[in-house]
Amino acid sequence: MDGDFLGAFAVIRRGSAILFVGNDRTIGGATVRTWDLPGGRVEAGELLAEALVREVREETGLAVVGTPGFLFVQEGERRSAGVRRWAWRSFFFAVEVAPGEPVAGHEVQAVRWLEPAQADAELRAPYHDSFRHWLVHGGRLFASVWHD
Repeated sequence: MDGDFLGAFAVIRRGSAILFVGNDRTIGGATVRTWDLPGGRVEAGELLAEALVREVREETGLAVVGTPGFLFVQEGERRSAGVRRWAWRSFFFAVEVAPGEPVAGHEVQAVRWLEPAQADAELRAPYHDSFRHWLVHGGRLFASVWHD
């Protein structure tokens, strides 16, 4: 990733399960499958809700219905050799979607529903710390540091 990141991410529930999208990422020098919430970068000139609708559609094929409900924000930094390389701000929203089954779009390799206990065990990327904490304790503002 080049430069700072502004993101919007969707917490989509079906019963108690939460929808995740999978991609292979390099973390700690190794390629690993990571499971993330649908969402991504807010493009220039785009509002958070617009980015959320676009990203959910692109990654899962699902259509957002209604107004997303704000859940929390995560501000973080990626550090390497003791130096901040870039920062991110990610906004998380409760999202309702139209009926249908999610399908991995061109930006993701897989989709998967996880129960909260499964999510806690699967979410091990450095930036997952805030979401895992939110699942158990709630909260509105989180700070995160990713050390390379």
